[in-house]
Formats: sequence, structure tokens, C-alpha cells
Amino acid sequence: MSRHKGGSEEVLIEGRVFQRFAARGSAWAASLAAAMRPHLFALGAAPLALAGLAPRALFRADPERPLPSLLSSAIGAAAGDVGADLAAVTAMVARGEERLAGLYASSQAPAMWQLIGGLGPLTRAELARALGVTRRTASQAAMALEKADLATLRPGDHALAPKGAHRGS
Repeated sequence: MSRHKGGSEEVLIEGRVFQRFAARGSAWAASLAAAMRPHLFALGAAPLALAGLAPRALFRADPERPLPSLLSSAIGAAAGDVGADLAAVTAMVARGEERLAGLYASSQAPAMWQLIGGLGPLTRAELARALGVTRRTASQAAMALEKADLATLRPGDHALAPKGAHRGS
């Protein structure tokens, strides 16, 4: 594991290198604890406080702003992120429907497009398992997505990756 400026780190999992944001301080742990066991914090229900969502300022003994204001800001930012993601997914689905409109009804390309659009790059073997089809059928659907200029095979692991990735958060 190696750390980079800006708080990200590289992690090696099963021979592949992934980059993720490093946890800083203990706010992520407190946030997760509050979400999982709200009664321990004298809360009747879990707040919108998940790891990576609630800012550290919420867990300071003496916050610089009132808690309702901090929670409101966190919820507003989260809602904005969700709204942006939903708009991007809606545009992605519409783009796929438009470009794949001429395919046979039995084509797996639309379902494959939704999988890689929502989950990110997947190999043809992973896609075949997820869709319950043969590798050949998955390869044909992958070629249809490439032909429609919706996806490309990623160099190295040959995972099918969506073009114009929509995920920003």
C-alpha cells in the first residue's frame, strides 16, 4: 500500500492496483458507528451519517458551527451528489437506448450497458456470469456496445469499460 498527496492511496488486491481515498482521523469510524448503532449515541434512528459522508466537524467535542447547520450542509451536499449521479445515469441510459435501438430484442447489449454503466468496467466473463449467458453471447454484446461507441475494452485486463464515464462522486 502506498500513499499519495491529496489523501489517496494505492491498494494491491489479487494482483491489481486500486486507488481509493484514505481514511483520515476517526470521523469515518464515528460516522459508521452512528449509522450502524444509533441507540449507542442516544439517537432514535440512524442519521444520514455514513463513512465518507459526514464531515469530521460533526464529531468534534466543540464544533465551530451548530450541529443542525453542519448536518444540513452535509445532507445538502449528499443530496446534490445523488441528484448529479441520477441525472448522469438517466443520460447514460437514454444514450444507450438511442444507440442500441436497432438491435434484436434478444440482445444482451442493453443489459450489459446498464451493468457497466452502473458498476463500472467488467470483464466479459464477469458479464456472462452476471447475465446468465455464455461467454460467446457476452462477447457479441460487448462488440455491439463497441460498435455503438458506448464502450471499449480496457488495455491490460480487457474489461469492458463505458465511454464517457458518468460517476463523479
